[in-house]
Amino acid sequence: MNMPPHYTRYWLTTSALGLMMSLPAFAQTAPATTPNPLPAQAQPAPAKPAAKPGEAAPTTGTGDAVETVTVTATRPTSKIDRDVYDPKSDPDTPTSSAADALNKAPGVSVDNDGNVTLRGNSGVQVLIDGKPSAMVQGDFRAATLQSMAASDIDSIEVMTNPSAQFGAEGGAGIINIVMRRDRRPGKTLQINTAVGNDDRYNAAVSGAYNTGKITFQGGLTVRRDGRDSEGSSVRERLNGANSTREDGMNFSRNRGNNYGLTTGVEFNLNDNDTAGIQFQVGKSDDTSDQMSTTRSTGASVYNSRITGNNKNDRQTYSSRFNFSHKGDQERENFKAEVRLSQADSNRVQLRDEDFDNVSGTPRTDRRFRQFNDQSSRNIDLSWDYNRPFAGGDLAVGMEFDISETTYDNRYFNIDLMSSAATLDVRRSNMFEHDQDESEAYLTYQRPLGDKWIVLGGVRIENTTVTINQQTTSIYRENRYTKVHPSLTVQYLLSEKGKLKFSYSNRIRRPGAGELNPFVIYNDERSARSGNPNLLPEETHSYELGYEYTERSKGLSFQARLFHRQSEDIFVDRSYFIDQDVLLTTRENGGEGTSTGLDLNYNTRIGSKLDMNLQAVYSRNEQPRRFGSIGGAVDRADSLNGRIRATYKVTPNDTLIMFANIRGKELTGQGYREPMFMTTLSYRHKFNNRYSMTFNITDPFEINKTVSITDTDTIKARSESLGGGRVFYIGLQITPFARTGGPSSDQGPERQRMRQGNWGGQGGGNWGGGGGGNNPGGGF
Repeated sequence: MNMPPHYTRYWLTTSALGLMMSLPAFAQTAPATTPNPLPAQAQPAPAKPAAKPGEAAPTTGTGDAVETVTVTATRPTSKIDRDVYDPKSDPDTPTSSAADALNKAPGVSVDNDGNVTLRGNSGVQVLIDGKPSAMVQGDFRAATLQSMAASDIDSIEVMTNPSAQFGAEGGAGIINIVMRRDRRPGKTLQINTAVGNDDRYNAAVSGAYNTGKITFQGGLTVRRDGRDSEGSSVRERLNGANSTREDGMNFSRNRGNNYGLTTGVEFNLNDNDTAGIQFQVGKSDDTSDQMSTTRSTGASVYNSRITGNNKNDRQTYSSRFNFSHKGDQERENFKAEVRLSQADSNRVQLRDEDFDNVSGTPRTDRRFRQFNDQSSRNIDLSWDYNRPFAGGDLAVGMEFDISETTYDNRYFNIDLMSSAATLDVRRSNMFEHDQDESEAYLTYQRPLGDKWIVLGGVRIENTTVTINQQTTSIYRENRYTKVHPSLTVQYLLSEKGKLKFSYSNRIRRPGAGELNPFVIYNDERSARSGNPNLLPEETHSYELGYEYTERSKGLSFQARLFHRQSEDIFVDRSYFIDQDVLLTTRENGGEGTSTGLDLNYNTRIGSKLDMNLQAVYSRNEQPRRFGSIGGAVDRADSLNGRIRATYKVTPNDTLIMFANIRGKELTGQGYREPMFMTTLSYRHKFNNRYSMTFNITDPFEINKTVSITDTDTIKARSESLGGGRVFYIGLQITPFARTGGPSSDQGPERQRMRQGNWGGQGGGNWGGGGGGNNPGGGF
């Protein structure tokens, strides 16, 4: 499990740079009048005339011409450095959240709490239109993904080995959510409504008006959701004659309301220049009623009952200003953006703790109220320039990212007789976290002859992190510069098959909550804290893959071997403080590896059935850090996978079955057991303007989360059920769709997956895909 030595890292970096610098010289060896033609899969589309007023522009979101093919819209599409999943024509998209849509993207899994993993690894970076946002960082990610409507998403780009054009944050890879944007002339309007069990409902309205010179767009979403959950736990503290065992049960009722508003305008300044502005506002309010019971035996004997109520209000804001210029050469463009985002959370917890049958450690009934306020702000400035160069495509750019996060935690003890509240200064704290990044990148992609395509790049990132724990006067500052090379080499075996090798160097920086050293009490049995000495986790990722595609038969197959080496991995550590309070924090756990095989198979059976099968097997290893002899290693064989069957009952009726398994995951002091999720969906299309959907999640009620802790001092097992089956029935209306022709949301333009190594992913209300290897998104 040793990391590559420094000379190996140097070789990878210089090889990527040397390859890019040598390619122009290589290109000059060919006669200038007869350059090597691009391979069929990499051939750029011929130049098209500029769009006239009132006509759709023949470009992607970044102005690059692309080659398009019509494929099944929900089938993942592979580009040279990413897989693309298009959820727009999925039957249950109108009733789903962004978290539901992510669950169907290749290799991605989202649990009931909104935690995102890629190939079973939680160190993943989530972007919106290719850039970071406070809305999907840290504690705000889960709430944003649950409140965002899946119908607002144009595509989801999954990158396990991203090129240097993307930020290096995210040891497991990048998930880029490309928001919709509609460029069609005239007016469009789409209305989605749905109702479900347990007082669930959602509605979304989106529309656009394009005059040819100016495009106005807007959307409004309302969503009410919630789950009733229950769980159990067993916790043993091993301390000889003073050992204790606690058996617990917990129940909760969770309800939430989410509201979203988006608006924007795009100006076609001339044939080559566009400018745009977009605003997005989100608000959510969640309530949770909880009750738990505990029975303790051994050295400490008691029975406890804890009741409580949580209220959490969140507000998110984002604005975006962009300018793009299409150059004189084909595939030449310049894009500049300024993004401002803010997320605020105000959480209030009220707890009552009652004890009886107490012996051993004294315990008394108590009541407390806790206020947890969090605010995150992000400013991102970037520019990107792409142009043809020496027979290939050159991309350069810079990005400046400023993030500020503040935690304000106030803890009040409440007198049971008088109800007077007194501030507990020992459990109250103020914490500030600032992270500034300055980044620059260069990538070069070029075909070598008729068979080879090479994409190399390097990214340099300078990071400054400061933390200020005002309550305990802890101030730290950390500055470092990292060089992140990337390399992808593709060899075309035939028109249907190709081989691909890729390498990337990634980093996972600790978040604000992982660095805050103050102990925050969940209740009298558990607490959490961060670690100001936590170092970034660095990962070297290698992949070797084979891809086969036969479009006439609807057949595709991918097989990828991968190996990931990480140092200073993040692991959990739990130990007891203050009588029987279990504190959980994070530490760096040395080196870890993950080696495995990723298989993806798509086929069409007859004229009505499409199948998608994916399986990811991995062997994960990491040192056992706590409560064991030196040199011990934890190993886990993990299987992540999914099966998706789409059956066209009639031309107007579609049935989908989807099943997802998330494999075993190591934590450093134990593991999380595999979890399962299933969904059934049905869609009936009345005509091009009206359709109905019905979907049910977890119909067999098998979704649950199980966590195991196994050290020399702590043995624990906790189990939480997923909340039972959830079903929705919905209605979709597109008032301006043509009757008797292609519908506005199912016509050829919307079903096209812009594919190939030089093209991008297009369409949508708010985004648009990147051309070539550009990130998707943008006006």
